[in-house]
Amino acid sequence: MNSAPTPAAKAEQVLASMGITDPPALHLDEIANAQNIRVGKRELPDDPNLSGLLLFRGKKRAILINTFIHNTGRINFTFAHELGHHFLQHSPTYFSDGQQGFRCTPEDMQTGIHSKEAEANRFASALLMPEDQFYFSMVGAVLDYTLINNLARQFYVSKHACCNRLLEFTKDPCIVIRSQGYLITEIKTSAAARRKLPALKQIPPGTVAYEAITAKRNQNAFEVSDSAKWFLKPNHSIQLYEWTRGDWEHGVAMTILRW
Repeated sequence: MNSAPTPAAKAEQVLASMGITDPPALHLDEIANAQNIRVGKRELPDDPNLSGLLLFRGKKRAILINTFIHNTGRINFTFAHELGHHFLQHSPTYFSDGQQGFRCTPEDMQTGIHSKEAEANRFASALLMPEDQFYFSMVGAVLDYTLINNLARQFYVSKHACCNRLLEFTKDPCIVIRSQGYLITEIKTSAAARRKLPALKQIPPGTVAYEAITAKRNQNAFEVSDSAKWFLKPNHSIQLYEWTRGDWEHGVAMTILRW
């Protein structure tokens, strides 16, 4: 018995069937049309906790995307995420007024805590940033803010999604830490950096990141860091570097650690 394809494999099948070889974000409407899925995009400021809907009515499908947050990358990811629920043939989890489907929140897009949301996120990532195109664009480059910004623009995705995809493919030990104030909200690592960082809840005092957040200062490059401030078992044979940038108006920051 053949098992169902992984979300990434399914995304590759979709792109191959459509003959898409340039940035797939430019073809999301075409993909939906080929599946007879109606698509609506509306600003819904009264429902900020809604990113997107995939609605079922019999065999008919419709996608609604909340464009209240004017971020093309996030809108594209929401679109691809809802397509993921469709192509992965997920059973609906949302039921209201005779309709059923999926009601997806910003948290679903960011973290994908629930299994179906995580699968839809993996599909969206692979659809928007296909491995062959994406890896060719990043190979040989250091994971830094310049690379993140350039590839996010190239593939019409958010910097958040782009950074997560880079961590999947980079062979270097890298850790990305997202924070609200000093509170750590998310830690993502490359394969080479797994299990290197303890389960931190706060940005450690004395780190370059802590100083940057305190001063609300964007660093312009990597700075030498004291690994003893970050790691439970610092290895003095390696040199740790960190680079922090933030959206200080909203009190959020992202720190890249590499060695």
